[in-house]
Amino acid sequence: LLEDDFQFILCEGCRQESSNLKLLTCLHTLCLSCLSKNKPIQQCPVCQTATSQTSGIPDMDNLLFTSLQARLKVYKEIVDGVDLFCDNCKKAGEFWCSECEEFLCTKCFEAHQRYLKRESHKAKRVMDIRAGSAKDFLEGTGRTGNLFCSNPNHKSQTV
Repeated sequence: LLEDDFQFILCEGCRQESSNLKLLTCLHTLCLSCLSKNKPIQQCPVCQTATSQTSGIPDMDNLLFTSLQARLKVYKEIVDGVDLFCDNCKKAGEFWCSECEEFLCTKCFEAHQRYLKRESHKAKRVMDIRAGSAKDFLEGTGRTGNLFCSNPNHKSQTV
């Protein structure tokens, strides 16, 4: 379960995590399942505001919520002690680089620091992340450069 501070990134209809959150024109966020129950979508199921989308599902993904969910998923893996392996050599992952979004063993961490430290890559010990809060983890990963437009015609454009 998400910490109370992060309940806002759930679907406002079913209160579940979803990888397909859609942002309505009234700024409510709903999953595809909840939106499919209300086809054709002519008003928001939460506030009853008329939507500009007269038929079908809104095509605007809530990229911020989806990105936060992905980062919290990594945090949960770290806290739960799920098998964390170095993304380079598959040994035990003892560090996490939020810039590379990779787990690193001690040997790969040393190489990482030698070559990428100047580029502001700050890998953290998995043990230190476990000792901290989800907020602390997200603060260390708070970059907008990871958000990409969901429109297939804009594949490489960052938000």
